[in-house]
Amino acid sequence: MAKGRSSGAGASCAMSPFFSVIIPVFNRAHVFARALHSVLAQSCQDFEIVVVDDGSSDDPAAVVAQFSDARLFFIRKENGGGGSARNAGIDRARGQFIVPLDSDDEFLPGHLDRMKQLLESSTGVVGYARVVVDRGNGKAFLKPPRAIRVDEHMATYLLCERGFVPTITIAIDTAIARRIRYAEHLHFGEDTDFAIRLFLHGCRFEMIKEPGAIWHDRHDANRTSASRKGARLVPWLDELRPKIPPAAYHGCRGWTVAKGVAPHNKVTAFALYANAVFRGCYRPRLAAIIFLQIFLSDRLYRRIADCAIGLMSKLRRGCLTRSLKRAACYADA
Repeated sequence: MAKGRSSGAGASCAMSPFFSVIIPVFNRAHVFARALHSVLAQSCQDFEIVVVDDGSSDDPAAVVAQFSDARLFFIRKENGGGGSARNAGIDRARGQFIVPLDSDDEFLPGHLDRMKQLLESSTGVVGYARVVVDRGNGKAFLKPPRAIRVDEHMATYLLCERGFVPTITIAIDTAIARRIRYAEHLHFGEDTDFAIRLFLHGCRFEMIKEPGAIWHDRHDANRTSASRKGARLVPWLDELRPKIPPAAYHGCRGWTVAKGVAPHNKVTAFALYANAVFRGCYRPRLAAIIFLQIFLSDRLYRRIADCAIGLMSKLRRGCLTRSLKRAACYADA
């Protein structure tokens, strides 16, 4: 059952909003308010928010009830996973464009404004933006490092490069979202699958360079993104194989699948990785990083990565401080 939480914007709600913000939530009532605040604080106010409770055992409805805004709607359904919850929100949406947001993350100021400008100036475009990946303790970085190139296949961008189309910054025409839909059977890698199928459908992707959201990537072994489930993608990958470049197919087997296999069978994992490297699926520097991701423990790799991120952050702050000092000296001269 969907319910608007309060009244006061009835006239505007009678018209279709530009955006439908879809927020699936599952046992995240303790952090969920942050996501809602980040949407309601946007400079672009032409939106509705559809919250989909995916069978939580806590009480996200109570969090929603604290907000007084007629653009806020709540749906409760049986647990079916992130893809199922997003599809339920897409089906309920009245907006022209779908913009998903995860319940433990948040939009950055101006994200919806920038996305609206992009979508109004282009046709047939799926917009996305970078995310600030917040690891905690002052460690943060931007992802992805670059946008998809004009002549680049989405599968190659996502499976052989450090490409990324964040679910929490994507904006897509509602009619197309309803046609393509999230794969409900995957429960892992839904964002990758969705982006590739949108690309195969003929959608053109454009990335806004300014980051659009904060991904709170605190270490939690229970999070899907933190687990090694790549081996589960083999049937999906085999089904997709005729539609994607060979490098993307072998690149995914040598990276994501090998990472999932490694804890149980390092020989098979190395064979998958070596095959991808032999075929030239990765750049040399990335191949070295992938090797560490596969064969180091998740805890050790994250510790090394966090140290590198912290060092780079200090270097950037140092460069900024020196630049400001030089600018001050020039101003005094």
